[in-house]
Amino acid sequence: MRNHQTLIVVAFLLLLPSISASNEQQGFDLVASSPLSQQLDSDVVLCEKFLPQQGPYPYSESTDMVQLSWWSWSDETNSNWPDDDAHARFGELSLQNGTTALYNEEAVQNQDAAEGILLGRQHATTQTALTLDGSIEIVSDEKGQWFVRIPVEMSTLVNLSNNTILYIFLSEDIATDQHQRTAHHLIRDMQPEIRFSNQAGNKTNTTWVLSSEHLTAAGIDLQENPYGWHITLAFFGEVEGDSTNRLLALYHQPLPNRWYSSTIGDFALPLFLLVLSAVLASSAVLNAMKREKGMPKLNASWKTIHPPVAQFSFKSGSLPVHLKSCETELPWGIKGGFKAKRIPSNTTHEFILRFRELQPCDCQVSLALEVEELGSWTQYLRLVNPEVISENEKRSVEINNLQGEIGEHDES
Repeated sequence: MRNHQTLIVVAFLLLLPSISASNEQQGFDLVASSPLSQQLDSDVVLCEKFLPQQGPYPYSESTDMVQLSWWSWSDETNSNWPDDDAHARFGELSLQNGTTALYNEEAVQNQDAAEGILLGRQHATTQTALTLDGSIEIVSDEKGQWFVRIPVEMSTLVNLSNNTILYIFLSEDIATDQHQRTAHHLIRDMQPEIRFSNQAGNKTNTTWVLSSEHLTAAGIDLQENPYGWHITLAFFGEVEGDSTNRLLALYHQPLPNRWYSSTIGDFALPLFLLVLSAVLASSAVLNAMKREKGMPKLNASWKTIHPPVAQFSFKSGSLPVHLKSCETELPWGIKGGFKAKRIPSNTTHEFILRFRELQPCDCQVSLALEVEELGSWTQYLRLVNPEVISENEKRSVEINNLQGEIGEHDES
């Protein structure tokens, strides 16, 4: 059985794929990665809500829009939520006080979502202006600090205006500040990008980066809190022949983490160890059950005191037993020796031991036996001195299975 288990272990180790601790890319260690999702339909509107100072902060899921939240009241409320990018966003679009939301960069004041979505769709391009093919990566630099890389190939399909810009938003799914305010999809970091070609037919291979310093300033620690983040890529600009600023392309997906990018190879070793543990555990249980059923039961009692004679009743279990020898500890001694005996399974064998003379102490008997498939055992039996046993207690300690004192076990 032990040889078979060794062969199983060797076979699994030979088949186990090699697992590297990290994938190095251009001097960085890849922590997690996911492919860039498909571009959202042009009917999906980007909604940016400016949260009020006092709340409430309602949020409702909708397939018609990607809803993000801005917070701009940290100085007034002593909140630890960042608000620099919110003020920057408000200023670059020259928004008026009272603006509560943007729908594809069109400002509204206290309008409901249905009206905002309708307005936003009027400011979205109906043709595919560009496509992206790439991935979202979490990487670690030489100092062990994590940051975000977005290596892409961008295909520009139509001529775009020179003021076309990409906004990268990193939002927290459920954000809570030190005052226990809670907001959904709070924008923690915004980064504008213009490093791409705006000419139709061109392809741009580039990597956009949210640096570790940038993330730290925004209160983002992906090592400490790797879950519950989304990244949004929104292109705004004009297409040739149209002077209206529009949403040109929108991508929105969860930020990858270690579990997201896990492959079957990452689980191969733990799964193998789990299966191996189960095999070994089941084997141990089966062996224990076999041993319990296979071990014999032994009973003994004094037959006479003068001379001292003991009667033994030996019943084998589910496995054949070979009774090899029987000895006593001094000062007791067996008279006439002991005859070895092979006993079939589930059979009772009785025998008598005669002792040379009565001793003042208990009689310690050791019985050497070999159980087929289970190996050799030495069982010890204590017979209480017959002179101290009352007439109603002329019996010895009963040995049932292995409940008596067991000596050395030599597995064959």
